Parts: sequence; C-alpha cells; structure tokens
Amino acid sequence: MSTSNGTSTVATEQAAAAAVPQRIVAAWAGNDAKAFSEVFTEDGTMALPGGIFVKGRAAIQEFMAAGYAGPYKGTRVHGDPVDIRFLGEEAAVVVTVGGVLAPGETEVSPERAVRAIWVLAKQDGAWQLAAYQNTPLG
Repeated sequence: MSTSNGTSTVATEQAAAAAVPQRIVAAWAGNDAKAFSEVFTEDGTMALPGGIFVKGRAAIQEFMAAGYAGPYKGTRVHGDPVDIRFLGEEAAVVVTVGGVLAPGETEVSPERAVRAIWVLAKQDGAWQLAAYQNTPLG
C-alpha cells in the first residue's frame, strides 16, 4: 500500500476490507438476500459445509432468500476478522471466526462456530467479495 501526505492508506484499506464481513452481517440481520448478494462480485462464489456451492450474484440471492424463509429464519450471523492480508492493490484475503446465532443467542454455539475465508477484489474503488468459504471449528 502507498502513502500520501505522510498518512498511510494501509489502515484505510484494512478498515475497508474488514468492513466487508460487516456488510454481510447487516444484510443478514435484515434478512435481505439482495443486499447480501450485492456484497459479492457478479461472478462471486460461496462454498459452505455439506457440499453447497453457489456461483453468481443472482444464484446467491436466490439461495439466501430461500434460507431466510427456511433454516435461517430468525437467525443472525457474526464474524470477527482475525487476519487481513493484501495480495496487491486490488486483492485481499480476510479470515474471520464466527457463525450463525440462533434466535436469542448472544454468542455462537460451538456446533455452529466457523472459520471463514473471504477473498476480496477491489472493483470500481470498492471491496467486493469474490469468494467465500467456511469450515466448522468443531
């Protein structure tokens, strides 16, 4: 990352990259499948336990809409960044620990705790999610 006027853009870019998971948290809190899918690049992918693989913003929106109407109804999601690594000016990897919170929960239960890998791409000056994958911690 470069510096400008003695101020590093590294902290700014780290904050912007770390905000991507929070955009997912906010979309999930509103059960907003469209907002969830818009965090992804147009051809973004999502790989989840159980062999689930979803490719493309439209398919991700459809998958999440079904989830919010079914198994994810009333849930929230949480994730804390534990590592942010830039692979250049327009690519980054964020690692988070978190998971799905059932209604009434304030902490992720061990059986739903995950470590997630977020591959980010900078498009039109904004960080987008190009690929997401999570793995159970337990």
